[in-house]
Amino acid sequence: MTKISSTRLGYTGNLDPVIERLCEAYGIGESVHFSIIAVGYEDCNVTIETQSGKYVAKIFSKERNKETISRYVEIMTKVLDAGVNHPPLIRTGEGKVIYCDDQADGISMVLMDFIGGETFFELDRAPDNAELKLIIEQAAKINGIDYHPIFLFDGWAIPNIEVMFDKVKNFIEPADLRLVEQAISKYKEIPADILPHALVHGDFTKANILKGIDGKMYILDFSVSNWYPRIQELAVISANLLHSETDSGSLCEKTALVITEYNKITPLTKDEKKYLYPYALAGSAMEFMGACSEKFIKGNSSEETDYWLNLGRNGLKREFTTG
Repeated sequence: MTKISSTRLGYTGNLDPVIERLCEAYGIGESVHFSIIAVGYEDCNVTIETQSGKYVAKIFSKERNKETISRYVEIMTKVLDAGVNHPPLIRTGEGKVIYCDDQADGISMVLMDFIGGETFFELDRAPDNAELKLIIEQAAKINGIDYHPIFLFDGWAIPNIEVMFDKVKNFIEPADLRLVEQAISKYKEIPADILPHALVHGDFTKANILKGIDGKMYILDFSVSNWYPRIQELAVISANLLHSETDSGSLCEKTALVITEYNKITPLTKDEKKYLYPYALAGSAMEFMGACSEKFIKGNSSEETDYWLNLGRNGLKREFTTG
């Protein structure tokens, strides 16, 4: 019997019958084995094996209402229609993408094909140049989708850097506080309103980019996608995906590399090239402060939280203590 707490889902109890009903609803046969994917703060992702194949169920967080869940599914559908590498969605016997389990406090979920491979978080490394090229191709494809979703507030999103700072500043040590304040100061100089905007995944991190066994790069978790300055995508790639403790390269060098690769597909404007670096600095600051919020306000002291905390802090230290 697999028990799950209500922390994420608003449901407490045995997950086994929930998975049984899910399998029946989607017509994939009886579950042979399932396991919860530990990484992530909001939704609960579960791998399921049946005699017909392997799947991933995303059971939505209690923080998501019907509107935000429908929004998420609409974005995934647009992404798949555009040819982005994303796990295909499976429909229930009634032809629906979303399944709501009324016997489990009304929790909602979707089911996707399982993609074999590992995320760069699991690989514990940054992508090499060949992998980065494929990832940038996917980013450009997403940014080119003509879809403007209803705005959804994301506390970790770079444009909310001052909101996050006010929330966590009293929990930050003075030395770290100075680093964050420098990043915020540079970010405030960016004329974000005049930069080209696009559909942005918003979370191109190591945890959300999966290198498939087929060699393709798969983009996971569109839950925080929004209409943002296009370079926000590239800022997260630069600050997070390309960050490596064993790489002495500066963030400025990483943004230059990302600009070069993206520009091969879709030309960036002069302003986008100019402001990507300070935007990426703000990305490092947000990783650090978001993890501070998880640890000191929400009481989440997991290894994942410490990972984001150190990644953001070390990224800022590298830039502001070495010039």
